[in-house]
Order: sequence, then C-alpha cells, then structure tokens
Amino acid sequence: MIAEISQNIEEQTPPPFNIEAAQKKYPTDYNESMNTVLTQELIRYCALLYMMKDHLVNVQKALVGEVVMSEELDKVSTSLHNN
Repeated sequence: MIAEISQNIEEQTPPPFNIEAAQKKYPTDYNESMNTVLTQELIRYCALLYMMKDHLVNVQKALVGEVVMSEELDKVSTSLHNN
C-alpha cells in the first residue's frame, strides 16, 4: 500500500521550475522587489520538489530492500500510511 501511494504521489509531482529562465524573464532589480521574492520562492519550491522526489523514490526502494530504511524514510512511510 505504501509503495502504491508513494508511486502515485511521485507521478503527480510536477517537475521543478527552470529558475534561470524565470530570472531572465523577471530579473532582480531594486525597483522590482517582487522579482527577488519570486526567485527566492522558486528556489525553495524546487528544493522541496527535489527532496520529495528523492524521498518517494528511496521509500519505494527501501520497501523492496534495495536501500536501508533509515529513520527519516521510516517516518515518511509511516506518514504515507497514516495519510
């Protein structure tokens, strides 16, 4: 059940944004402070997406014994199971 849930979430997770393209379209400038905020939030969001993808893949591998089930992966799998 956990493998199915993690695979489903992994498939639904959007790809990370192209931060360089966003910085070219919305350059950071003193007069446009929201562009700085946008860039910072894109960096945080992409980091979250990479971490989610990594954890979901590793949970699936840990369930079949390809990687060691660490405490962090155990917490992820428990959270997936508990919804």
